[in-house]
Amino acid sequence: MKSSLTERTLTRTTKNARALRDLSTLACPLQRAVRFAVRSGFLLLALAAPACNALSPTAAPTTEATAAPAAPPIPSDTPAQLSTATLPPGQTAGYLTFVVNVHDWTHPTESADILLQLIGLFEKYGVRGDFYFTAEITRQLAETRPDVIERFKNSNMTLSYHVRPPHPLYTGFDDRLKGLDDATLYQTLLDYETYALDLTTGDLDRSRPGGYTYVAQVFGRKPAVAPTPSGDPRLKDAAQRVYAGLGAQMTLLYHEESTKVDQPFEYVNGLLVRPSDFSVTSIDGSDNFWWNFMSKPDAAQYNPTVMLQTQLAEWESHAYGRPPFVTALIHENNFYRGGPEGWTSIYYTVENGKRGDPLSPPFDLSAPDPSRPRTEADKAAIRAAYEELVAYAAAHLSVVTSEDIVALAPAEP
Repeated sequence: MKSSLTERTLTRTTKNARALRDLSTLACPLQRAVRFAVRSGFLLLALAAPACNALSPTAAPTTEATAAPAAPPIPSDTPAQLSTATLPPGQTAGYLTFVVNVHDWTHPTESADILLQLIGLFEKYGVRGDFYFTAEITRQLAETRPDVIERFKNSNMTLSYHVRPPHPLYTGFDDRLKGLDDATLYQTLLDYETYALDLTTGDLDRSRPGGYTYVAQVFGRKPAVAPTPSGDPRLKDAAQRVYAGLGAQMTLLYHEESTKVDQPFEYVNGLLVRPSDFSVTSIDGSDNFWWNFMSKPDAAQYNPTVMLQTQLAEWESHAYGRPPFVTALIHENNFYRGGPEGWTSIYYTVENGKRGDPLSPPFDLSAPDPSRPRTEADKAAIRAAYEELVAYAAAHLSVVTSEDIVALAPAEP
């Protein structure tokens, strides 16, 4: 006789808790106090002490200049590495994170609608998604769709942060940071994570809150991850120290793969590096993203669940001795629009439907929208394929978010 949905959910969440506990043998004493409870079919994470994960809201800034903390010496570019010699045998086929990049401030209504659908989808299968918000889309949602903000605040989804142009951490928009001494660079980046970004000039608008602190203020908790997209090592280093000081716990050194087999946990400037052995995004590492093929004759070749199964089998064939960390990344606009993001033509040239060179300020906020609406059939096919992926991962893997991984990782040496 088939088990009930509740029984299957309880079995899945119990398995996830057991698998996550296996890695916690490397964690610090406070982090080892992580406990998992199954309640209403959902996996709830409770951290043992605020010292491991402080999530207090951040107050709105005033218009007075913020004093810069003493900038510590710039450390080595090599992150601290943690041996996994004591990593126990995996009790799961893999640890998968559903990353959703949220940044479509040019289509806030469509963005809001798909976000509500995604929360419902993850809850349906008893897993959590990891949502990366920019300050700009957060402001749009707070002003026009406060229901979405409240839905997130009342859910157990994980909140993270990222930036988009014309933020100066983006390559091509960083001229204002070059040539600054260490203390001024640190303070300037801190200001960009405290005050609003003027989308026309790239300057600061000190009359409004913005950046990381604004996202934390709106959602009532500090984003777990704060990537530093700059290719300049000095800017990246300063930004990592700013984000660590604001309360972030994780950063990115690579986008979707490159985690060392024997060292999945690494730290840089007090931030855990997000581990990812491989991803479920494109078929060959190029721009052939699976979601752009779901309505085409060769859709089966790009099916994300098949892509995941293939890579899991490849990993297992190597007998690495630990389960992989997998990133399933998508942007919210990928569900409802094709082509470049709506804001691309504001900040870049667009050539043959592709992003070109960065433009210079002032930026034209009325530039033609280079994105195109997807057909209803295309949207339905993408949603169906994504749900299939979520359902498979929930049944066969341990679905984790950055918060879970932080709780599992050993303390920085």
